Amino acid sequence: MIGNQPHNHSVQVNEFSFEKNQTVNRILIFIKNALPEFESLFNAADSIFRLEDDISKELLRFFNDKSRSKNLLFQFNEKKGVDFTVFLAHPFIIGVPPIFMVEAKRLSNKHRDYVSGRTGGIERIKREQEEFGTHLSTGAMIAYIQDHDVEYWEDRINTWIDNLIAKDTDIEWDLEDKLVANNELSNYTSVHKRISKDKITLFHYWIALN
Repeated sequence: MIGNQPHNHSVQVNEFSFEKNQTVNRILIFIKNALPEFESLFNAADSIFRLEDDISKELLRFFNDKSRSKNLLFQFNEKKGVDFTVFLAHPFIIGVPPIFMVEAKRLSNKHRDYVSGRTGGIERIKREQEEFGTHLSTGAMIAYIQDHDVEYWEDRINTWIDNLIAKDTDIEWDLEDKLVANNELSNYTSVHKRISKDKITLFHYWIALN
């Protein structure tokens, strides 16, 4: 399993611009630094995993192994409706709410539900499906790119959002929903109004999986 593989060196993001106790920013930095290593290990292993859930289970193991190896005080758990939630590992309190969420989607010629639809990644967050994430103001989306490249999908996704803005839909789409390049913490960021009208900021991380 990838989560148990020895770790290679990857380019690290410095923490100089953040206060030490900003937990969410530390999670974002962790994801930014860990994903290139997972991408490299996954592709080098010539993995048989192609389904979204199978890839996410491997990524979940990898994240938790990496977090433990660095003695970080947060852990990633599976959650129905989204791929991972993040909890503080210590101290352990029964029933404590998650402090972060991560939604993962494939991007390929056959899988284009990153934005909208019954299983649409951004749409389910805007709709607060199962009330999950209502108390959160920040989250992440991870794309497993299986066809084309980053530039192609940036254009496609923002075009899809432009089309939704032009339509009469039961949830509000506007220019803030579009992806904006973010070179410091993630590939892109976006801001979304939810049915509660409280906004959530998403950090988007994209990796190319063969």
